[in-house]
Amino acid sequence: MKLVRKIAMACSLALALGVVTTAPAKAADMTLSVKVGAAAAGSNATTAAAPAAVTVPADNTVDEADVVRLVATVDTGTSVTFTATGTIKLVAALDNPTGARVRAADGVQALAVATGTGTTATVYAFTTTTAAGTVTVSNLGVTNTIYLKGTAGAANALSLVAPSAASTGTIAKYVVSAVDVFGNKVSGLTVNATVAGATVAATGANTATLTTAVETATVGLGNAELAVLAPAAGSSITVVMTATVANAVSGLAAPVSTVAALTPLNDLAAQLAAEKAALATANTALAAEKAAHDATKKAMADADAKAKADALVAKAAADADKAKAVADAIAAEALKAKAASEVAAKAMADAKAAHDKLVLELTAAKTAADEALAKLKARYNVKAAKHKFKPVK
Repeated sequence: MKLVRKIAMACSLALALGVVTTAPAKAADMTLSVKVGAAAAGSNATTAAAPAAVTVPADNTVDEADVVRLVATVDTGTSVTFTATGTIKLVAALDNPTGARVRAADGVQALAVATGTGTTATVYAFTTTTAAGTVTVSNLGVTNTIYLKGTAGAANALSLVAPSAASTGTIAKYVVSAVDVFGNKVSGLTVNATVAGATVAATGANTATLTTAVETATVGLGNAELAVLAPAAGSSITVVMTATVANAVSGLAAPVSTVAALTPLNDLAAQLAAEKAALATANTALAAEKAAHDATKKAMADADAKAKADALVAKAAADADKAKAVADAIAAEALKAKAASEVAAKAMADAKAAHDKLVLELTAAKTAADEALAKLKARYNVKAAKHKFKPVK
């Protein structure tokens, strides 16, 4: 109940003061008009797969044919931001031959344009390369992105890549390249080649006409290749390339319509002979080194064998000395044993002689005793017979 009263009081107060609140009107969404070069207005380039293509400002003036004109329609009093990427540049106006000049070096990558009392903001985007880039257009949270790239201008300069040297009787390849005043590769340019000291490999002539290739060619966009057959003998090859190029433009790179290359020739036969001679010299040196190595090896082997033989002789001498010492010791012991044996033999002989003498003496004593006993028995038996005793044997 109290809440209802408060609401009612607030409404009464607002009415009494004459204040009325309404929701703000929604800002109009930005619309973007895209005009590509001299094409009709309204061209679309909102995908990376199909960027808008404009010519590069090869005449050093940024004019209608070189730009993508971007016109953003927005609310009055707002600001539109244009932001470029890659090599894309932005300008607020085109070149005016009687007023402010706009050159290829001009432009920025970010512009903010205030509409003031109007409803449109216009910016011109251009590039000096064939690389794709973008321009993002933003206003009050609404963003659109436009994709664009440049198309190469007329050929402005040639360059020639040649081999540093070539061998006689072989194929030498020369690659000529064509670029516009900003360095973008240019296809479809007719290049006239002249060869001195050799011939064109495909025809045997001294001249050829080449055409710089498209992007899908093996040789590469803006390039043309010339195969030259080097002669069997000679000192060098001279190749000259010429083409019709653009006129000089003030402030931009100078044109180059003629390029040339001098390629020294290497005589394969002379090189082969020199290499053979060098090989023979190397083989001789190798043989001498091998002989020296073999001699050194033999000397080392001989020295080793002599050292081993000397060692064996020394060992044999040492062994002989040791054997002699042992033999001498054995001989000394033998002499000692012989002397002892002789002493023992003499002692045994003496002992035997003494024994024999004792045996003789004992034998003689026994014989004498036996004789005495026999005589005594005989005398007893005589007495026994006389007195009739029992005799003894």
